Amino acid sequence: METCPVKIFRDLSELSKAGIDRPVCTIGFFDGVHRGHASLVADLLRWSTEIQGTPTVITFSNHPKEVTLGDAPAMLTPVEQRLEYLEKMGIEVVILLTFDEELSRWSPEKFVSHVIQDSLNCRHLLMGFDSAFGAGAQGNYEYLRGLDIESLDLRSSPPLLIEAESVSSSSIRRCIERGDLRRARRMLGRAYTLRGPVIQGDQRGRTIGFPTANLDPGPVLVPPVGVYFGHAILLKDSGEPLGESWPAAVNIGRRPTFGTPEAPEGTPFDPQLDRLEAHLDGFSGDLYGKNIELEFHRRLRGERKFSSLDSLTRQIVRDVESLRDWWTTFSSQNKP
Repeated sequence: METCPVKIFRDLSELSKAGIDRPVCTIGFFDGVHRGHASLVADLLRWSTEIQGTPTVITFSNHPKEVTLGDAPAMLTPVEQRLEYLEKMGIEVVILLTFDEELSRWSPEKFVSHVIQDSLNCRHLLMGFDSAFGAGAQGNYEYLRGLDIESLDLRSSPPLLIEAESVSSSSIRRCIERGDLRRARRMLGRAYTLRGPVIQGDQRGRTIGFPTANLDPGPVLVPPVGVYFGHAILLKDSGEPLGESWPAAVNIGRRPTFGTPEAPEGTPFDPQLDRLEAHLDGFSGDLYGKNIELEFHRRLRGERKFSSLDSLTRQIVRDVESLRDWWTTFSSQNKP
């Protein structure tokens, strides 16, 4: 089923003229837009269909913990990617607010009154199992139900469980931090991806016959130092795929063979020390300045220091041969 283009409002003052018909709302940061979020959105869409309303998400352009705690976890998905996924799920309206000091001090009652009822004219609110808003994150489902707010129909959506664990952004983040891409994929409902522009590297890979694209992933969570299999997709400026994809061997790390200190197993990615570089098997051409998306499917091993450039080259040959074997199997199992 074809989805309608999502309408995005970045200021509450825009809503008075928007004329959103019977908004049915939910609220959250939606980092990762994972299978738990998909379950919540499915409940929202069903309720919207019941009353012929408009499925609406209230979210934030920045992580609330940046303001409330002074620090926030690394994001799984940048804001534009979150909006893209929400649109594909069928959300028709997104209220994208900036979370600032003033908003952090609002009580749940004030947020409901000012944002949900007055600005949005919303009378139907669906809360996720871990959704909360207002000062101190007091405004969860149980708290709001106890307020018995007049003219607000309140419902809750249960957690989605995978192997007895509630699917959440935090649980996915823990999987990626330890390199458990299989479990992260199960919770996300898709492979974990990183997007960004290809930047200038030192071109060492080209001199040994394996050119790499150095990716700047931006302020998002990067898997720990190591070697990974996945595939790369060239993107338009809009973020849409151009079409063809290539199997990719991805190295995340410090390249200790060339003199930098070796990183212990499980070392987190450090943008000041580490590189994220991908060899796109079969690709020829210039990628500098272009945007690519890397899908991470399998962690092969940690980064190792080799005794010589020849030893490193022989290992890369073996890695690329393994990549081709993996790609043959992966492609046959994931035909459209």
